Amino acid sequence: MEKLKKGIEKRLKGLRQKLRSTPPKIRKEMRLCILASLLLSLLAFLSSSGSTVLQDGFRLPRSHYGGQKQYVSLEVSGLSKDDAVPLDITVSPKRYTKEEANAVFQEIYEKIEELVVPEGESFANLQHDLTLMTKLPDEGVQLSWDFYPELDQESSTTDSEEERRTAAQEYVRSYRHLMDSDGTLHNEALPAGTVVTGCLSLIMSTDIVPEEDEGTTRYLKTQYHSSPYRIPVNIVPRTLSRYESLLLQLQNAITSQDEGSLGENTLSLPTEIDGQPISYREHRDRSYLWLPLLGVIAAMAIYMRQGQLKREEQKKRANLLLLDYSELVSKLIVYIGAGLTIRNALETISRHFDALLERGIQEDRPLYQELRTMVLQFQRNIPESEIYLSFGRRVNLKPYTKLVSLIEQNRQNGSKNLRSMLELEMEDAFEERKTTARRLGEEAGTKLLLPLFLMLGIVMVIVIVPAMSALG
Repeated sequence: MEKLKKGIEKRLKGLRQKLRSTPPKIRKEMRLCILASLLLSLLAFLSSSGSTVLQDGFRLPRSHYGGQKQYVSLEVSGLSKDDAVPLDITVSPKRYTKEEANAVFQEIYEKIEELVVPEGESFANLQHDLTLMTKLPDEGVQLSWDFYPELDQESSTTDSEEERRTAAQEYVRSYRHLMDSDGTLHNEALPAGTVVTGCLSLIMSTDIVPEEDEGTTRYLKTQYHSSPYRIPVNIVPRTLSRYESLLLQLQNAITSQDEGSLGENTLSLPTEIDGQPISYREHRDRSYLWLPLLGVIAAMAIYMRQGQLKREEQKKRANLLLLDYSELVSKLIVYIGAGLTIRNALETISRHFDALLERGIQEDRPLYQELRTMVLQFQRNIPESEIYLSFGRRVNLKPYTKLVSLIEQNRQNGSKNLRSMLELEMEDAFEERKTTARRLGEEAGTKLLLPLFLMLGIVMVIVIVPAMSALG
């Protein structure tokens, strides 16, 4: 036991040391992650504790008429001496009694016209589509509709029963298609002045409480249906706009022409409708028009990507130059202390880097490339001042600009304190190197935070969604 305790203490001590060595920015982000998880956990707890289902310790509320079953998970105490026992309970939705259902059916029937008929119309004068809903969620009632054309017997000109029956059957065949089950009317082609009479048959149904004498079936689903409600309706021709009228005439003309030329090799389309010239052209897929736009978007994306890649490359180059700056200054101090001039020191450093590169010990870096360029400029007898200034402009970083300034000051004024100034610069360079390395490490850690946050989000979803679903 003592050995285990020491092992735990040792691990905790190592963990604390690792945390202390972690950059402050990373530690701050770690704290934010933990704080966010605690807040989410608190919200989930408050949500689960605030939306209790159990009432008075033993009552479970039902959903409204026509609602869904509810599944509740409870813990039951008192069944055994052990801990509470988990129990899953199914709560059925509330139901009407037969008398309540009949009363609800009658209420719906009395207001059915305002529910299904368009504004400004009535069942006695229908021009536009009805809204024949199949369910009223608030009442928990299902509706079933059917349309039956009925010939007005008073307007019939025949006297015999057989002729009236035949006329009624023909009337049904002619107008049975006039209304779909969802209330859509096909009255565009009705002649002006026509009034089609008929009735809408409405049957309503809902689940009701089983009667007592049904014994063991009292908890089974019992569907109760109303008697059919007959609603007289009159359908009149729809008032068409000029466009709708021309389109209907064109469709009828094409249908007539098609039926009348079935034996011919081609179908001749109408060239004039109601004095209006008609022309045709094939419908072509216009998706090709989007291709140039997609090409432009792709070109812009490539251009922006190139700019981003260039900026990233410049940033990477600047970071490498900053990391190598302290090494350059330290080598200059060594060679200048050995009696070399600035030019000879730079050439020696460049040759040393090239030798390491050829042997595969060192990879090529931006600083080596810049020193190589300087050596080539020395060999071409370009003035040293111009070479140093050109080097500073190409690198364009504050530490290198300061170094070039020190070198130029030494050349112009013959300062003998160059080495001491370079030693001070080396101290600053090493501090800058540590700062740069720390910043690069923090940036790398920040990039790793995205997958960590994604994993945290997934875990939160896995934990919270089932809890919310159970509460709902």
